[in-house]
Amino acid sequence: MRRRSAWMVRLATAVVVVGSLVASTATGGTAHRPAPPPTAVVDWSAERQTVDGFGGAFAFHKAGGIQRLGEPLASRMLDMIFDDQAGIGLDIVRVMVGDGGVWGDQSYDGPTQTIAPEPGMFVWDQPDWAQRKADFDAHQVWLMRQAQVRGVETILASVWSPPAWMKQNNSVTSAGSAGLPNKLRPDMYQAFADYLAEYVLGYEREFGIRITHLSPTNEPDITTGYSSCQWTAEELRVLVRDHLGPTFERRGVAAKIVLGEGVGFHEGYALPAITDPAANQHVDVVAAHGYSGLIDDATRAAPTAFTTSHALGKTIWQTEYMNQGAPRDRLFVNNTISDGLRYATLIGNLFDETRLNAYFWWWPVANNGADGSDLIRLVNTGTPQSGNPTENGQYRIFKRYYTFGQYSRFIDPGDVMIGATRTPVPGVTLTAYKDEATHDFTIVVVNNNADDVPLTVDLAGGFPLPPESRQDCKKGGWATFVNPMFRNQGECVSHVAAGKGPRPSVVPYRTSGNENMKKLADIRTHGGSFSTNLRGRSVTTFVPKWSELPALPDRKDVFSTYLAEENDGQSAGLRVVTTPEHGRVVTGVRDGSHLRWANVNFADGSAAGFADQKGQLRLHATVAPKAGGVIEARIDGPNGPLVGSMTVPPGSGADWVTATTWIDTSPGAANGFHDLYLVFTGDDGALFAVDRAEFSD
Repeated sequence: MRRRSAWMVRLATAVVVVGSLVASTATGGTAHRPAPPPTAVVDWSAERQTVDGFGGAFAFHKAGGIQRLGEPLASRMLDMIFDDQAGIGLDIVRVMVGDGGVWGDQSYDGPTQTIAPEPGMFVWDQPDWAQRKADFDAHQVWLMRQAQVRGVETILASVWSPPAWMKQNNSVTSAGSAGLPNKLRPDMYQAFADYLAEYVLGYEREFGIRITHLSPTNEPDITTGYSSCQWTAEELRVLVRDHLGPTFERRGVAAKIVLGEGVGFHEGYALPAITDPAANQHVDVVAAHGYSGLIDDATRAAPTAFTTSHALGKTIWQTEYMNQGAPRDRLFVNNTISDGLRYATLIGNLFDETRLNAYFWWWPVANNGADGSDLIRLVNTGTPQSGNPTENGQYRIFKRYYTFGQYSRFIDPGDVMIGATRTPVPGVTLTAYKDEATHDFTIVVVNNNADDVPLTVDLAGGFPLPPESRQDCKKGGWATFVNPMFRNQGECVSHVAAGKGPRPSVVPYRTSGNENMKKLADIRTHGGSFSTNLRGRSVTTFVPKWSELPALPDRKDVFSTYLAEENDGQSAGLRVVTTPEHGRVVTGVRDGSHLRWANVNFADGSAAGFADQKGQLRLHATVAPKAGGVIEARIDGPNGPLVGSMTVPPGSGADWVTATTWIDTSPGAANGFHDLYLVFTGDDGALFAVDRAEFSD
């Protein structure tokens, strides 16, 4: 059941009335007061770790797909990722240190050029550098510059492999000399350290790009057919202690050293280094990926994953994770709110339990063959990706983009996590963050319950809320306010009486099955508290009124549920009623009635995103039939092109059924952005009540 509270009064003599917060006693029907809603306390003074931000990678030429879109679409994609006004405001870019490999396609999935194609020579020291410079690592250089223009200050460069001439197998991949390890040569440790120092210094000098963090490894625990290099944790200790750390110091390289980045989410690959004082002094960040080692359906880390890092006060980053491999990258459901909630829960748990400082997605925007890899996927033509552009100008935004953004858009680098009631009620998790300097705060609440949950949030510990009443100004209260500040009690009283300045309220933004970071109505605070109703299966972010952001453009998608009562336009005579089974539904449907939802992104019409699934899209309508009739799916108007039709037989009006139709997704039909109309036809009288529409493959 949905949109119906499950919190009911439970007394020993009470009869529980489903769907109501009022219970009657079994003996006399005496009404009792509703039970108070669950309460979460957020403590401004309970400071925890500092947040470094949220990031994503653009390795393997993925920025090239964005470039090839041309304007204005390329800028729209960049804004949707890096701009917190128009998008989700990522703060960190992760790039690949080029190794010069030749595997893959050099436009779509291969490595980039290396700054040292041979021993003793860097590309910028060669006589033809001026001519070659514009094309060198062009996709990543362009992306980093574009990110910097949009306010990104943190760039992490990770090494998938050293250049082949430094390797034991003379290859950047697992191929190469038969029987030789895919590892750095023992005599090349110092050359590798010099190479990385030159990379950081050269990118700032030649391209104006400041690499702030450098990781000498990406997934040192695997050897693969793409760029890779195996390391043991002990070898990393030696590299950092004896070569990389001292070289960075000697050459004045300011980039911080990130160590680990193993496949599994634990500190193992950094452990020998951080427990060796001589090496530990050079390790700034302990990093790991989330592909293994997570527990509870991959929604939290093992409790001991970073025990030593915690004891040593190390910064911890999760630097890569996605829906890797089947079935997560092929199933329609893994692009819906179910997937979004799992990541929202994981992010909150990692910040709370693992004391995480930064969280990265793999590819934020990419043209590739798997929906699970991206937050936004650029749709392609399905033709081979080998030299010729395959982007068609369409894109698919997944629910995880919005639930990830419920954190990244509102939490900035330098914000501090603060103490809060982690689980105010089963199935609900809450984390909170603040900016002491600006008095901004962010509260993120994830409701994994199917039902709505009422919640009261108490803002304790000196939250910088504006005065609400004259009483707040009395007895020295005027002197405690920082937003705004007052010179005396009279000024405070005048402020309240005139209703000036920031309102004592919070602004919620919500992603749910049918909403994509929707900006909701302000909620007033009273006595340092506010109350809300958390929609079932949703993520809601609350910020103070004075730091609100604009609503994102309304882009609907085939991964959302379309609630009949939350439409963008309807014909006359329709009305909304509440039912015990399905909550609020639309009734009064007669011949010619219609419902409209604006700006639905059908993209290329595929539900699961693969070329072999193109056009496999179905629409389902949940209705309670009376006279019955036909439901027509049309685009752009109630008389617009017909893209699907389903017949609903007569019924009692009390039983809910689901009707289904295939959707025509050919060019000119449900392809790209269109308004969606459900048009109802039939005989005289009431045809049916309508609950929702939703898509599937």
